[in-house]
Amino acid sequence: MLVTTSYNPSAELVAEAARLSVLYGGRNVPRKKYSLELLRRNYKDSSVLLVTREEIRYYEEDHPATFFHPSMSLVRIKRMQRGEPDLLIEASGAVSGDRIVDCTAGLASDAIVFSYVVGMEGRVTALESEKIPAMLIQEGLVQYQSEIPELNAAMRRIEVRHTHHLSYLQQLDSQSVDVVYFDPMFRSPIEESHAISPLRHRANDEAVSLASIAEARRVARKSIVLKENRDSSEFARLGFEHVLRSTTKTTYGVIRLC
Repeated sequence: MLVTTSYNPSAELVAEAARLSVLYGGRNVPRKKYSLELLRRNYKDSSVLLVTREEIRYYEEDHPATFFHPSMSLVRIKRMQRGEPDLLIEASGAVSGDRIVDCTAGLASDAIVFSYVVGMEGRVTALESEKIPAMLIQEGLVQYQSEIPELNAAMRRIEVRHTHHLSYLQQLDSQSVDVVYFDPMFRSPIEESHAISPLRHRANDEAVSLASIAEARRVARKSIVLKENRDSSEFARLGFEHVLRSTTKTTYGVIRLC
């Protein structure tokens, strides 16, 4: 992976590119006047991490740029601030002070909503098994600035782990978290967004395993939640007895533990 900057970078951007190349194992190359395509040819590397003043963008081959954006979490938090309910929060029973494990973070939209709800006294750990999405959310949650202070604070509180959820759950003590959440969003393109779509080829497309659900039952105190197509057979296969009614293509299955 090449790491470079936008044209005419400031000293801060140059330093940021150097930091990211060391942290994520990329090759730091000066942009000069070269196009990204020319840099790829010169260094024989198809993947580029581009550092700009606005955001960090990841390019690979002919795929569109992938970047962090809070996506629907921004809209959902605005709705909750107006007193409207959120279906995921209702399904999970999450409240202020809860500890949440998001096992399939993707680009962290649901983790942000959870973090907003559980507040400063709670804790959200977002797990992502794939390197590039994990990198983008690790940096994006720290750097992205919205017009909503509460959203910014929620993003900053999330702990990101680049790891597979099963190995992480196996390390937790029994009944040590409140909610365990699964959203295997890349298994089938139920919902698309400009931020997520370019990343689909980079995602872990494995189904949630029975072993992962067994570990989730062991570590969770309150609930386990699965987001899936509303007609999905995954709910029955994994033992989710309560499936919420929904007018959209997706819904939540819940295993209530208390």
